[in-house]
Amino acid sequence: MVRVPRSYWRAGLAGLAGSRPAVSPQLRRIRATDIGAYSNLITVDLGNDGNAPLAIFNGAGNAQAQVGPQGLGTAWALDQCYVSTSVGQLDPAQAIVYVGPVILPNTAVTSSIAGGGSQFALGGLAVPDGWFVWAVWTGGTPGAQANLRVTGQKTVMAGPYGW
Repeated sequence: MVRVPRSYWRAGLAGLAGSRPAVSPQLRRIRATDIGAYSNLITVDLGNDGNAPLAIFNGAGNAQAQVGPQGLGTAWALDQCYVSTSVGQLDPAQAIVYVGPVILPNTAVTSSIAGGGSQFALGGLAVPDGWFVWAVWTGGTPGAQANLRVTGQKTVMAGPYGW
């Protein structure tokens, strides 16, 4: 018979190997702020959040760019939308701008517009979290860049101290 030192019994190490979970008392769950603390709504300018990453026209002359609110409780109220390409105003590309959730890409905000450079008003169009604004270009120059930018205001949830 093997004698186990008393210190092993006190530390709980005398059991069979693998019979107890390997949990250290120093490992604790990270403390998270309760979502209820974020009850204040703050409205600020949309700023750079409205710039979609640059899209590159593929060999068929098509491109797509997408941008939308990120974070629980974030919503946008859009004023303007800009679409452009690196070729400029004389680009023969045509663009259609959509708004809505990704699973329903059939809500067009515009008809076919000049994709090389156009600007149009959105009149405070609401875009909640989970929805996106995206532009689809066709007939562009392969390898050229396409840009989508929206402006307006965003409303975010903030804690009692503004964070």
